Amino acid sequence: MLRRAAVVVPLALGGCATYQPGSFSSRTVPFEGERTTVGCLDIAVARRSEPFVANIIQYQFANRCDRPALVDLGAVAVVGRTAQGAEVSLEPYDPDAEIKPFTLDARLVGQEALAYESSKPLTQICVDMASIGRATPAQWHCFATPEGML
Repeated sequence: MLRRAAVVVPLALGGCATYQPGSFSSRTVPFEGERTTVGCLDIAVARRSEPFVANIIQYQFANRCDRPALVDLGAVAVVGRTAQGAEVSLEPYDPDAEIKPFTLDARLVGQEALAYESSKPLTQICVDMASIGRATPAQWHCFATPEGML
């Protein structure tokens, strides 16, 4: 059974504190997973392991610029690979069409975890991190399926 992901909510850092470009952390909590910078966005992507849901990707992002930046989790290119090497395009589980592009204000952070459905067991999930900000060229990062989730 897939659980709905929460709606993306940018997280203000409170008071006068703002995101420090390149720090990949919110307050003192480091971003988990693979990290990259795409335009104004510092991004970290990780594959999460939860019972009964094998294909969850966690996104953490921060605006390193002094102007708003586009974040589009619905446009992220995600593919899975089966044990036989077949590639499967994946879409986020979004039955209520809640995933929409938004602008992240200057020096703020946000996070979201999205489930991706697949009718086949996947040994790997790959994410084009550049597509989060609709940027090119692609920046693919791949994550193996956690032990026992196949």
